[in-house]
Amino acid sequence: MTSQRQPATFRKRYEEHDDGLRFQEGTYTGNHPELEPVRDGILGDKVMRSRARTGVLEKVGKDDVLRDQFTLDEMNDLNNYLAWNIWDVLVMRATEGVSGMIPRQEYEILSMLHMFYRYPEILGMITEEVGGAQGVLDLGSVACGELASQLNPLHDWCIGSCGFAMGRTGLMALEAITSNEYVAESNTTLKFMQRQKWAKRGDGLLFNSQDRYRGRIHDQSVIDSVVAKVETFEPGDPRHAAFTQFNAAAELLAFLVHYDCRLGFSDTGPYELPDGKLLIIRDMFVNEPAFLWSQACDDAQLPHAYSLALVLDPDVVGLEEIRVNDIATSFTRPKNYLEAVVGGAVFVRDRWDTPMGEIYSVDRTELAGHLERIRSATIKLYTTISKTTRRDLVWGGHDVYYVGFLLPYLRHTGTYEKACRDYDLWEVDQRVANYYYEINKRGFAQETMPNKIFSGAGYLPFPDGTSLTRSKYRSM
Repeated sequence: MTSQRQPATFRKRYEEHDDGLRFQEGTYTGNHPELEPVRDGILGDKVMRSRARTGVLEKVGKDDVLRDQFTLDEMNDLNNYLAWNIWDVLVMRATEGVSGMIPRQEYEILSMLHMFYRYPEILGMITEEVGGAQGVLDLGSVACGELASQLNPLHDWCIGSCGFAMGRTGLMALEAITSNEYVAESNTTLKFMQRQKWAKRGDGLLFNSQDRYRGRIHDQSVIDSVVAKVETFEPGDPRHAAFTQFNAAAELLAFLVHYDCRLGFSDTGPYELPDGKLLIIRDMFVNEPAFLWSQACDDAQLPHAYSLALVLDPDVVGLEEIRVNDIATSFTRPKNYLEAVVGGAVFVRDRWDTPMGEIYSVDRTELAGHLERIRSATIKLYTTISKTTRRDLVWGGHDVYYVGFLLPYLRHTGTYEKACRDYDLWEVDQRVANYYYEINKRGFAQETMPNKIFSGAGYLPFPDGTSLTRSKYRSM
């Protein structure tokens, strides 16, 4: 535990001229080898936005967001930015949270191919059901007033990054589509993402990386109610150990329930408090009834989600930079920000639709009981997964992504049953079923696809002059 306080310098990162720190040594090239490589972080965001042809990556107004579609140049600007943003966040998190039992590369690829094909139709249906663009904006703001809402920025990011950018990249790499196809469908997906993210942020931007890695979406009333329940403790206090231990156990289970992916974990913030400390609000979804294997969590009588308030004293570690990136994950320099946690609180959301007024805090004396149930569910879930066939693990992981990304929007709009009945939500498109046998040939899942994603070379632009109404009109 750090014993000597060091003045924090992280606020310098919020000054306009500041380019931030480097969190990784690698650089990004993308589709422009003729240009200087781009680094991660604040400077990387500046460079990528400076290369845009349009203002879609700057602060935009409501009229822009309500427009029915993007121009071709706007779509290409979003495509290029998402490509860099995906590299920026994925290289940082690398393999954290991976148990080694679940074939994540395979299920991620299959689900993203499926999303690109099918999401536009379902997102279009949701948009119609809520009365159009304004209804989507209203839906997007729901999470601002709630704890542990899966209508969070992470899901919005997944719609655009996985459902459009990486799905399209994968299909082009498979030579299943070309760069001038599915333009209209891509517009639908990107518009839904834009409206959701714009409504949450309230500052005209879309991505945390555009705001120096701040994801401050919660209303002040939510922050006030959270802070009111925070219990303070000194570094080295046994209460600090108990709180961080609970955080680690709940995080592990949230990952496992979501088949080793980050969908069950979401940070927002940092919110600067009046005394100069920082607040991170962390949602961990440890029981998802949509997934059959979550029965282990039901058996342990676990709630749908826990929300943790983490109060950080930046001077404890001499904080130089903090990023809450676009996959809702906190990173800092120095790295171990948990040493700086000087207060915390735990909240429970029993069901996904529990009203905000019924979300309750857990007293410190009751935390051990929750921790015991979390550990019990984790052991049972590990046992279940260890006995599951590889094929079932792949398709189970596919469902976590493909259904899980859509689930909050369907639930909150009352369209889940319609999606199941009229759009075969839980069925696998025949094209994607066939890809199950293709993605492990010639190193596609292990080498080709990761290289296309991490290098950025696979995110081909829509060619100039392509019609915005163009779909795919012939079989290759």
